[in-house]
Amino acid sequence: LSLGEAKNLPTYPGPNKMRDCYCTVNLDQEEVFRTKIVEKSLCPFYGEDFYCEIPRTFRHLSFYIFDRDVFRRDSIIGKVAIQKEDLQKYHNRDTWFQLQHVDADSEVQGKVHLELRLSEVITDTGVVCHKLATRVLECQGLPIVNGQCDPYATVTLAGPSRQSEAKKTKVKKKTNNPHFDEVFYFEVTRPSSYNKKSHFDIEDVDEVDKMEIRVDLWNASNLKFGDEFLGELRLPLKFLRQSSSYEAWYFLQPRDNGNKSLKPDDLGSLRLNVVYTEDHVFSSDYYSPLRDLLLKSADVEPVSASAAHILGEVCREKQEAAIPLVRLFLHYGRIVPFISAIANAEVKRTQDPNTIFRGNSLTSKCIDETMKLAGMHYLQVTLKPIIDEICQVHKPCEIDPVKLKDGENLENNRENLRQYVDRIFTVITKSGVSCPTVMCDIFFSLRESAAKRFQGDLDVRYTAVSSFIFLRFFAPAILSPNLFQLTPHHPDPQTSRTLTLISKTIQTLGSLSKSKSANFKESYMATFYDYFNEQKYA
Repeated sequence: LSLGEAKNLPTYPGPNKMRDCYCTVNLDQEEVFRTKIVEKSLCPFYGEDFYCEIPRTFRHLSFYIFDRDVFRRDSIIGKVAIQKEDLQKYHNRDTWFQLQHVDADSEVQGKVHLELRLSEVITDTGVVCHKLATRVLECQGLPIVNGQCDPYATVTLAGPSRQSEAKKTKVKKKTNNPHFDEVFYFEVTRPSSYNKKSHFDIEDVDEVDKMEIRVDLWNASNLKFGDEFLGELRLPLKFLRQSSSYEAWYFLQPRDNGNKSLKPDDLGSLRLNVVYTEDHVFSSDYYSPLRDLLLKSADVEPVSASAAHILGEVCREKQEAAIPLVRLFLHYGRIVPFISAIANAEVKRTQDPNTIFRGNSLTSKCIDETMKLAGMHYLQVTLKPIIDEICQVHKPCEIDPVKLKDGENLENNRENLRQYVDRIFTVITKSGVSCPTVMCDIFFSLRESAAKRFQGDLDVRYTAVSSFIFLRFFAPAILSPNLFQLTPHHPDPQTSRTLTLISKTIQTLGSLSKSKSANFKESYMATFYDYFNEQKYA
């Protein structure tokens, strides 16, 4: 997904009219991604991409625009919901979608399993009447509302001239796939004498045709607002005339709430590009010859003739080849020999030691992907405590004189930032013992290849490794902790700025280049970096 921008959001009722908005991506009601907050804008630009695999069925892909509220719950401005069947209409096209109103009655997901049986009963006096048995078996995939789901169902029989009272199942606690298995009986037709050719009176037939059974699902809420509506189902009894019993799964539907007076065009719009692909996967034995061919890649001489290397050459994006290759080689314990072989070939092609592993080659993409998969826990133990502290404490760290807020002191801010960089640098350099073995083995082979190829350059054995561990692992994780599972969402703008400054400094420290101050476009960064221009950091 590419989340582009929103346009013409409704103004905020307060004096400054602007809003601080973010956008979430939801599969049905489950949030799977959240953008950064764009402050003080009615046309926020997000420019964020998100990729995910979907391990389950879903009905809607939805996008919600929220306005952040410091004091209350964030309020929803509107949503875009695309049905799964319609995704291919918009495949890989930039499209503007109108935002729709969101109300609790329209937010529905899940399905219900029902069995209906219409039967004739002869009473003691020889009179026939019709009874309907409705069995509510179970539901699947109900939404989780505010972190909980305690569902129950109500069943009503309604016709033009009457409506029965609602009958209610037991509440099932803490589940969004409840098993009810309860049966409710309703009287459908008035008793009539049994001598008619048809079992129904003529008026009864009309009556039955106009009747419907209604099943509503509710979340038993302990809030004062009452229970939350989860979806409903209305079934006309018409179809029971062909066969007297019927059992099926039904999707829950939104409730018709009658207030359609709202104009659809007053909420603004959202620009999206959605690429949705379905892969049909066979059982693994179909892939054995391909898998064996790929796994041999590390032993092929030259490695550029191997299947894995060729896959990297034919994919338009190296990433597309790197993701499956790394998973495959990691699973079979062959990642180190494979990466050593392609890295060694790349080092041999490199002319200048300063550009080693700087391109987006198959080697660097595979190492990135390996670090992401194998190094997640390593990041957590190394960085998470201090990233959490930075997000919670909100120390001012702005060192650009132009961006200083009123009442902030440049020297204090520099000191705050210096302490953070110093602490992060220390936890990184002391973390060797926690670094996963597979990463250590890869770095060892990078170091050997680089030192052998550029014997005159004494630093290259370090830069070959630091260009990955600093530039492509720690620095990006500090910059965007949400992408590395270090924080649940984007940090707020002030924290984000602090993390950017830390990340820049850590990146420069990791690149070990000689004339540091020349590396920065910004003079304030060069001044700040003087603190770290000491031998002990190198």
